[in-house]
Amino acid sequence: MSEGVIVFALIVAVLIGVGAASFLVLRTPAFWGEVVRELATKAWPQVLAILSKRMTPQEEAEWRKAERAGRGDEWRRKRLGLPPKG
Repeated sequence: MSEGVIVFALIVAVLIGVGAASFLVLRTPAFWGEVVRELATKAWPQVLAILSKRMTPQEEAEWRKAERAGRGDEWRRKRLGLPPKG
């Protein structure tokens, strides 16, 4: 199969998904509005905690030291628990 056919199939699949989701929302907007509101109220404290998390002064000093040594990306991957790059 050529790459163009695969891309076309993916685009069609996404458009079908968006169309189906739109149909469901238009069919019962009050229900989906409540679902979105409920998800937002449950998820917002967790999202806020992740976005507002700060490094301790010791972590920041280690990070700056790693950045100066050219190992900043490696340090971030380790801190986030990601596998080493490469």
